[in-house]
Amino acid sequence: MAECMSAVPGRFDALLTQLAQQHGGVESLLDSFFDFLHRKTDFYAVSSDPAKHKMGFLPGQAERKVLAAFRKYPLRSLDGGNDTTNVASHETQNITTAATTAATTTGAKHKPVKTEEPKPKPHLTEDGKQVPVGNGGVAANYTWAQTLEDVSIQMELPQGTRAKDLNCRIESTRLRVVMKSDPGKPLLEGELPEKIRADESIWSLESNHTLNISLEKIKPTWWVTALKGGPEIDTSQVDSRRNIHEYDEATQGAIRKAVYDQRQQQLHGTMLLTPEEKMMQEAKGLPGSPFLPPEPQT
Repeated sequence: MAECMSAVPGRFDALLTQLAQQHGGVESLLDSFFDFLHRKTDFYAVSSDPAKHKMGFLPGQAERKVLAAFRKYPLRSLDGGNDTTNVASHETQNITTAATTAATTTGAKHKPVKTEEPKPKPHLTEDGKQVPVGNGGVAANYTWAQTLEDVSIQMELPQGTRAKDLNCRIESTRLRVVMKSDPGKPLLEGELPEKIRADESIWSLESNHTLNISLEKIKPTWWVTALKGGPEIDTSQVDSRRNIHEYDEATQGAIRKAVYDQRQQQLHGTMLLTPEEKMMQEAKGLPGSPFLPPEPQT
């Protein structure tokens, strides 16, 4: 069993301290980190349909993740002020909607405002199962997607929700999310269809209203549902193709070479030979070659 945490405080302090010392400054450290994300991940890949490509983000989504990560931790006042007061003011300034702004100016008590996110409408097969979207589906209060390695669940919460307001528990076979202020009323709860690696599964809160849960599978199988009893998808229609970037560099190189050779064969009717292969082909036709048919006896 593991308590869901977006990060374990202090877990990487030694490593990050060493990196910070080598860089000599925060700006240089951040530059190296984002350079790594740009070169080695899909963080900078943009698409109007990331699920189709199994990688990348919607326009502006990556930037929002960075901003959400920054706002997750309180500002520290160097002027002797109270950190909590400053943080509350900072958060209110950035997450308040037009409706809550009006309530604040009239002295009304602030109440969370639910976001109006359009939920995708699932298409059903003749058997009543959902046609997979992102290899996942749509439930009453969440959407989910999957690869053979992991499952991601996304759930909309009231605007202004903070990570510290949530209690998210991921176990090897169960998932439970509640507001700490109302622990008896789960926002999300259920049994998982397969066992997962709870200690490698995480959650995060994006833009103060979107809960993202990432579950690490143990067995590389396609799930029919994210939680038992939920709407099922038709797994015969999942896109089982793997993106080339999911393989290691050696395998990527072998795949690219095989694709290149296949294209050359289609264009020229023959495979392009390496210098060693060309030499062997020429040697086969030389006089005395054992590959030539025997000369007729006179």
